Amino acid sequence: MRGEGASWLRVLNVEFYEEPNVGYSKYRLHFNENLFLPREYYEEILRVAMDPDLVRYYTEPLNPTLNGLIARHLGVDEASVFATAGGDEGIRLLIQMALHGGRRILVVEPTYSMPRALAESMNIEVRETLLRQDYQLDPEAVVKSGGDVDVVYLCNPNNPTGNLFSKSDVEYVASRLNSLIIIDEAYADFADVTLMDLVRHYDNVAVVRTFSKAWGLAGLRVGYVVGGERVIDGLRRISLPHNIPYPSIAMLSRALQLRHYVEESIRRMVKAREYLTNRLVEIGLKPLRTVTNFVTFHTPNTDRVYEELYQRGFVLRNLSGKVMCEDCLRATVPPEPIAEELVNNLANILKSQQ
Repeated sequence: MRGEGASWLRVLNVEFYEEPNVGYSKYRLHFNENLFLPREYYEEILRVAMDPDLVRYYTEPLNPTLNGLIARHLGVDEASVFATAGGDEGIRLLIQMALHGGRRILVVEPTYSMPRALAESMNIEVRETLLRQDYQLDPEAVVKSGGDVDVVYLCNPNNPTGNLFSKSDVEYVASRLNSLIIIDEAYADFADVTLMDLVRHYDNVAVVRTFSKAWGLAGLRVGYVVGGERVIDGLRRISLPHNIPYPSIAMLSRALQLRHYVEESIRRMVKAREYLTNRLVEIGLKPLRTVTNFVTFHTPNTDRVYEELYQRGFVLRNLSGKVMCEDCLRATVPPEPIAEELVNNLANILKSQQ
C-alpha cells in the first residue's frame, strides 16, 4: 500500500482525547456544563441582532474588537487578552509555542487530560509529576521536574479533584522556572478566584479561561488567554486569523450583558453542590472537597458502578484510569431533584453489590 511506513502515519499511534457521544436523552453529568442557567438566558442571547453582511465576510483578523470586549469584562488591559476558539484552543496554541523551543511539557497529575493529548499529537515529550496525597501542589517537585521543560501545565481549580492550589505555591513555580506556565482557569468563575495578576509580574505565565463552563456557552466555542506582551505576540504569530465565527462573537457580546444570570446560577449550584456532597456522605461514599461545579467521589467497584449508572440514564466521568483517582467517579452538580435521583440510584447499586 502506498504511504505505508511514511512518517505522517505515526499520528495513528497517538492516544486521542475520546469523548462518549451520549446524545441528550441521558443525564449528561460528565461534561461539567452549567445546568443551572435558565432558558430565558439563552432566549435573550438568541435575540441578538446579526448583520447579514457579517455572515458573508470573514471576521476581523485576530478578533481585536472581541479582545477588547473581554478585556473590559475582566478589567484588564486590552493588549493582554487573546480570544481563542474555546479554552482548549488556547491550551493548544500555548503548547505549540513550545515547538519552537525544545519538545517537553510537564503535567501535574491527576489533572485535565487534554494537554497531554495535545502534546502527544505534536510529538512533544510529556513528563509528569504528582500532586501531594492531599491533592495540593508540591512546588518543589514541580520545579525539580520542570528545569528543562518548555511548558508546565497547571489547572486551578484542578480538574478532576476540584480543589484550589495555593497562590504562593504557583508563584513559587513561576519564579523558579523559565518554562511557560499555563494556568488553566476553566472553573475559576465557580470559585470566584483568579491568578491573572501573576501575568503582570511574570512574563512566563499565561492564564487560559473559557465561556463554556460557568457562562454555559460551550456550543459557541469561545475562550481566551491572558498573558504578557511576549505571550500575546507569540499567539498572534501562530493563530489562525479567523478562528471564531461571527455568530459566536455576536452572541457572546450579548451574554456579557447578562452576567446576573450567571451569578445567580452559581449561587444555586453551590447550594445544590452542598446537598449532593452531604447525600453522598450519607450513603457511605467519600467525596473530595470542591470549589467547582463537579464533585469527585471515591466509590468501590468503580467500573461496575459507572456502567450501572449509565444503564440507568446517568453519564458520569469514570476516572479509574487516572493516577490517584483510580477508585473515583466525577459528577457534574445537577439541580437537587436530579441529584436526589442520582444518589438514590447509587445507593441501590451499592446495596446490590454487597
